[in-house]
Amino acid sequence: MYEKEEEMLDISNKKLELVAVPDQLVNNAIQQGILQAKAKKRKRKKTLWAFSVAAILILTFVTSIRVSPAFASAVSTIPGMERFVHLIQFDKGMKAIVENDYYESIGITQVKNNITFTVDGIIIDETGAEVFYTIEAPHSLKNMDYQEIRLFNNGQELMSSISYDLPDQEQTNRKVDKFSFVFGEIEQFKNTKFELQFEVKQPNKATSFNIPFTLKKEIKPGKIYTLNETVEIDGQQIKINEIKLYPLRVAITLEFDEQNEMKILQFEDMRIEDENGEIWSSIRNGITGFGENQNKENTYFLQSNYFKEPKELYLKFDRVQALPKEESYLLVDFAKKLILEQPSHRKIEVLNVGSNTIELKYSPIRENHTYTLFSQGENAIGGVVDIPMQSSWGEEEGQFAEVSLDAKGIINPVKIDFIAYPNYLNGSVSIQIK
Repeated sequence: MYEKEEEMLDISNKKLELVAVPDQLVNNAIQQGILQAKAKKRKRKKTLWAFSVAAILILTFVTSIRVSPAFASAVSTIPGMERFVHLIQFDKGMKAIVENDYYESIGITQVKNNITFTVDGIIIDETGAEVFYTIEAPHSLKNMDYQEIRLFNNGQELMSSISYDLPDQEQTNRKVDKFSFVFGEIEQFKNTKFELQFEVKQPNKATSFNIPFTLKKEIKPGKIYTLNETVEIDGQQIKINEIKLYPLRVAITLEFDEQNEMKILQFEDMRIEDENGEIWSSIRNGITGFGENQNKENTYFLQSNYFKEPKELYLKFDRVQALPKEESYLLVDFAKKLILEQPSHRKIEVLNVGSNTIELKYSPIRENHTYTLFSQGENAIGGVVDIPMQSSWGEEEGQFAEVSLDAKGIINPVKIDFIAYPNYLNGSVSIQIK
């Protein structure tokens, strides 16, 4: 039953022998994989000694990936491990997940229209899921894309935002990546029965996959810190309601005082520190969360290190983007191609207005990261105007963006609220949460 896994590991072991890393280190990692595959054939009595040895091997394996580029490169050749290596190298929260055996191997394969899709494994908590997969075909997958990616629990769809990369990889007929789900609300799962549904779209052909799987491991609950404390930054009142720690992310729920003069847009540097000043939970690729930036109660997600137990914890943030509420938007007449109202700070320059597009120029908001400037618009009769496309690019003279609105919803003038803007509150906040 597990001959395939052992064969793949044996091939990988031979590849590893060609790499200049300690022999014992390599053998430990490979042998641990073989032992885990064989263990599924029969029930064995677990002992503290066996658990300790496994933990040491996993720790050695993960540490070796982080400190040895040669070892990481070799391990990347093991089927299903490429994406894992990348995550462990750059995300200490993911490293802790692997060290604490929270990643669950699935290994379920479905073949349709000569396309083989394998769910390699999953990391899931009450805020979202990371579904690791491998897709292969006897032909190139270069022009492949996905449609209608959905995750179900107990037959009910989990409403979520989904992202994926489709990275360029060495083999054009094989890709290893992950689907990232961020749930629209904190989920309380009824059971551990899940199903992944999606469609692979290629030129002139679409293939649908339905892959059910059942988790064996417990889905870890959040660690909840209820604060209900109000802090002030540059005259603006912000109430910190609660902080929940999950394996994949930290959820921080904030409430903004309605009397505030400024609309809070983004927290560029929100982080959690321990008693030693170590930043063990911070922004990764910007903040995402619940609330659509309505300046009432919003939940923000940070990178997590759920499995660490420091004596003290502090929530800190500064570099808070904000604009006066009465000028936190663009008012645009697309028929006349005019900007009727805009922020007085003028840190974003409107270069051109088309029939349903806007071109802008500004200084980079944050080094190596650009925020989406808008979420949606509102037309003259109060209807929603969707923004299906926003693109940005950098040049020597500054950062540029082009925003395209759904032409069907435009009834002039259209109000477009900013959700990011390079204007900042003065000051910083630090509050103890543990």
